Amino acid sequence: MAQAEQSRVAHLIFVGVLGMLTAIAPLSIDMYLPAMPGLAQEFSVSAAYVQYSLSLFFIGLALGQLTYGPISDRYGRLPVLYFGISLYLLASIACAMSTSVGMLIAARAVQGFGAAAAPVMARAIVRDKFEGSHAASVMSFVVMVMATAPLVAPLLGGLVLTFFSWQGIFWLLFIYSIACLVALRLLLAESHAHHRRVRDRSLLSQYIGYLALLRRLPIALFLLCGSLMFGALFSYVAGSSFVYITQFGIDKSLFGFYFGANVLAMLVGTFANARLVIHFGYRTLLGVAVCNTFVCGLVLLVTTLTGLGGFWGVAVPLFFLLSTVGVAGANTVAGLLDLAPDAAGAASALFGVCQFTAGAVATWCVGALGGDAIAMAIVMSVSAAGSVGAYVALIRRVPLPAPRTARLQR
Repeated sequence: MAQAEQSRVAHLIFVGVLGMLTAIAPLSIDMYLPAMPGLAQEFSVSAAYVQYSLSLFFIGLALGQLTYGPISDRYGRLPVLYFGISLYLLASIACAMSTSVGMLIAARAVQGFGAAAAPVMARAIVRDKFEGSHAASVMSFVVMVMATAPLVAPLLGGLVLTFFSWQGIFWLLFIYSIACLVALRLLLAESHAHHRRVRDRSLLSQYIGYLALLRRLPIALFLLCGSLMFGALFSYVAGSSFVYITQFGIDKSLFGFYFGANVLAMLVGTFANARLVIHFGYRTLLGVAVCNTFVCGLVLLVTTLTGLGGFWGVAVPLFFLLSTVGVAGANTVAGLLDLAPDAAGAASALFGVCQFTAGAVATWCVGALGGDAIAMAIVMSVSAAGSVGAYVALIRRVPLPAPRTARLQR
């Protein structure tokens, strides 16, 4: 009994550390949001120009994950984590010391490149230890822990802005990165055993291996489906502060409460997925997620174009739309890693590349279309429609399997 309890505690610590590391990216994104309208005024630039700092952060995340995956398959997960978080730490200092929007945008790109190590390694570590629906369940709990970051990040950002300038946000991220390095050193062991590492191929051939993964249609469809769902999410991230603060007059100190309500919806949906996926399978629940996002996106598009319901006409559809984004993310990862068990790092990295490339394109589009609620709704609806199309093509290509009980990898 004592051994079972000890094993449970060790598992909770494992999930907690992965969640803490993966939270680096959403903290970097969402803590910064309340400052964006003020930055546009301080540097006398447009909202779209400030939103490019998010786009470049996403590009850094995408390029970083493209880089880290094969390296981790060859050298292990921990060295990549140490490098990425250390680079993130230095970039956070550069962000805090930026004297222009251009300098901030460049520092944010480097910060994103460093932050990329955490999510891609977390997914690969989960696949190192688990498989199938069990991997989806564990990943759901990691995402759930991670989801507390965007729940509190805008509140923290608003609180920092109440007492300090926007630079204080990046100094706080610097402190968080130090805490992550300490947790990494004390609580996380290497999961990628030496005998499983890729030694018989050069790194170049491993990067070329990305093309081999993309040529497998089920993998490509999983990638398209999941990344477009995150495109819808990042459309909200890019536009939310301007919609709430500028368009609807919400005080920046209260922005975090409205933003957090939608994150709470994601948290509840992801928690439910962790419980349900064992019984229904990740493919079925992925379908539920993309259909919900598409329907809610259409409702949001109607309310923003017509003005129906005012603020609540925007807030309510967003709440239900975002409730299944985390569901799509966890189940997409499980499907990808099931299809590529011997290239978990590369498959995980490829998902990150597609996910954050979609995020970069979506945030750019929101800014280019005006950065308001209508722009956000258009990009979210288009992303959701593409995700549904990819899912339909996926289930036609590979019929849904019967749900099965996952096995813990020994």
